[in-house]
Amino acid sequence: MTLRDRKASSIDAQADLTALTPEEAREFLAAALTPDPRSGVLQLYGQPCVIVRPEVIVNIQKQLELTIGGSAKGIMYLAGERSSQEGVSPFRALSGEDVGALTLEMAKRMIDASSLLGWGHAEIETVDPEKGRFVLRIANSPMAIAYGPSKKPVCHFLAGWAAGMAQVLVGGALLCEEVACKAQGREFCEFELRPMPAP
Repeated sequence: MTLRDRKASSIDAQADLTALTPEEAREFLAAALTPDPRSGVLQLYGQPCVIVRPEVIVNIQKQLELTIGGSAKGIMYLAGERSSQEGVSPFRALSGEDVGALTLEMAKRMIDASSLLGWGHAEIETVDPEKGRFVLRIANSPMAIAYGPSKKPVCHFLAGWAAGMAQVLVGGALLCEEVACKAQGREFCEFELRPMPAP
């Protein structure tokens, strides 16, 4: 979906998304969403979507942890990675950067766009795309908040999501590890992305 297809909004498509007031953000999102009560389909720039509380994802994760133990981390990570790679289009459209190859600037805008949808406020702290190394911080991770206190990081879905986006950006395999988590009592969730180790 191109910018010219965007519904009428008084918000500039290239505005700093993190500087929008709550009222402006509501207007911006309203222009991007198309609900159809008769079919029960909600679309974000032509892509089907649902509004889900973070607890839904966390309940799936906790059930997996109870059922299969430590493997739950990998399943949630892979689900996040796949969701990121397959779901780039609506984030690109929402960010106003929906054409061309993914650049670092476009990725930053997509991250800002994700904050409009309730995924916390993310910032790229360290950038070295040539070496495939990044550090991403997320304030108010909905996964960590919904999960509650934990001795270990719990945002496996978000780690996979960050890895998927970064892989599209650098065109190669990257691994993302959450090294600090709000569920551990930290101020931010922090994710380190680096090239996949050689086999």
